[in-house]
Amino acid sequence: MKSAIRKLVAAAFVLALAFPAAAAELKKVPSDCPCAQSINRLVDTYQKDAGFRELMDAAFANMQQTPAHYSARNPWMGKSMPDLVKFLKDWCTFLPEIDGTHDTGLKYIQDFALFYYKNPFGVTFVQLSPGREIMQDFVRQRGDYMDSPESTKIIAEWLKDPRIERGDYVIPDPKAKDGGFKSYNEFFSRSLADQAQSRPQTMPDRDYIIAAPTDCVMNSIPQKIRDESTQITTKGNEALNIVDLLGGSKYAKKFLGGTALSCVLMPNTYHHYHSPVAGTVVEAKILEGPFFGHPDFPNWVPPDGNVGYYGATFSPFENFQRGYFIVDTGKYGHVAMVAVGLNTISSVVFKPPFNKLTKPAKVKRGDELGYFLYGGSLFMMIFEPDRYSSDAIQVRLGNQIGTFDTK
Repeated sequence: MKSAIRKLVAAAFVLALAFPAAAAELKKVPSDCPCAQSINRLVDTYQKDAGFRELMDAAFANMQQTPAHYSARNPWMGKSMPDLVKFLKDWCTFLPEIDGTHDTGLKYIQDFALFYYKNPFGVTFVQLSPGREIMQDFVRQRGDYMDSPESTKIIAEWLKDPRIERGDYVIPDPKAKDGGFKSYNEFFSRSLADQAQSRPQTMPDRDYIIAAPTDCVMNSIPQKIRDESTQITTKGNEALNIVDLLGGSKYAKKFLGGTALSCVLMPNTYHHYHSPVAGTVVEAKILEGPFFGHPDFPNWVPPDGNVGYYGATFSPFENFQRGYFIVDTGKYGHVAMVAVGLNTISSVVFKPPFNKLTKPAKVKRGDELGYFLYGGSLFMMIFEPDRYSSDAIQVRLGNQIGTFDTK
């Protein structure tokens, strides 16, 4: 492996010599860009830190083309640092738009994920210092922009889309075209006006029912949690380490041999998450981590849109920005719930009392636990052994199983 890395770094040097203009063209972005501080820090680090420059050159030299079946080619093929700087500048103030029955919310998320697609140098850039901190700063500064009045420009268009289900939510000013929202993030994290009416719990008095924690694409993680080194064996010998995922929690070992479900939230959906079970929250904690770095995004988000599909790779998420809850349900054992902040999530937010949990807190099925801000996000549910068979999702008469697409 080390030999292969040395060869790739050597190739990066050859590339830099062949295209010296690329380094010469690297310029800082204007100070009026909301993300100027982080982007210009990236420029400075590349120009002044020889080791970081070698890493970035190796990343560009090692770009991998996407599989033939994938919907997009890798836009980073043949590119260099000036292209990354321009990309980040454009991404900083990007606002997702409606596109038929879909939206453009994944545009920059997908393109940036291909920067580190099967590219160990790209993954190192976003997950280790100094690149990790630079990109964390970028995400926070983009988050500040999404919290600003300037980010409201396209909210009116979103509210015209029937998939937003405007009538289900609290709208600050129903008469205003933009709903009176003060920022895109305020719109994105909008609350339900009447949860019991628009998202009623199935048979709330029955304690054996497990509910969807939010609006999401749900799939099972089929393999059992086996041991501390290979807890959830997933695609291609990768493993999800339950001890790392739960930050070394004293409850982690309770889930060895258990089962799990994934729940992926799409950009246009409700982004608060609720308890899927009733019981007592005995532990809740937010764990710091990088926002980027899934090494195989084309397989994580396949062309058919089945995000987090049966057998998908979940192992990278043990390192991502995340928060977890442990709920003691009593006779059904403990349930771990993990909220993972994916690309361009500036925070995983817990609601009180879970944001500062000092003693166990009762929770009913459907009670709100927290929310995400703009971007992609994931909610995982993990069960003790012999408590839930996750081979298929069970639904009842009248439950939603999907939505129509239109041209």
